[in-house]
Amino acid sequence: MDQLATEIAVRDSMVFLDGASYMGRSPGLRSESRGRLMLTYLTDVRGERIVVVQVSWYG
Repeated sequence: MDQLATEIAVRDSMVFLDGASYMGRSPGLRSESRGRLMLTYLTDVRGERIVVVQVSWYG
């Protein structure tokens, strides 16, 4: 899970280059999966972080 969360954070930091000064709309609730693991998360662009709200393991 840590590796997937890190990948998401790095990718989002490259997409939202303005960081704390970003004034656009929030990307909203999103999900990302790798194999049997799925993370549901919010990107807090202005706070420069992601917030994982749910972790699902399908197995």
